[in-house]
Amino acid sequence: MNSHRRLSAWGTAQQLVAMVYDLTAGLDASERYVVVPQLRRAAWSVLNNIAEGNAKLGHGEQRRAFDCSLGSLAELDAMIGTLVRMKTVEPAWEERFEGMRRSITAAIFKLLRNRH
Repeated sequence: MNSHRRLSAWGTAQQLVAMVYDLTAGLDASERYVVVPQLRRAAWSVLNNIAEGNAKLGHGEQRRAFDCSLGSLAELDAMIGTLVRMKTVEPAWEERFEGMRRSITAAIFKLLRNRH
């Protein structure tokens, strides 16, 4: 079994978790109960589902886990984009996230192509 620690998608997802923690640390206290935990859960979901998908032997099970990562990336995109439009966070956060999202997505699709 290949270690998930060697995957570029997983390494970038670790950076994504750290970025989300940095972003949420700067949010107003009024966001503490809804936005902060949801952003953090979604970021962890990206990371953990990449690890889980890499550990699965069946292609369908791998795809399901990787699909969950992609879904969590979409969730982060929606939330961060909305926070930018609400002027709650600076646009630079969205730009930084977008680079990570593209990198992780490309790496996941590469994993899926190579395992088919």
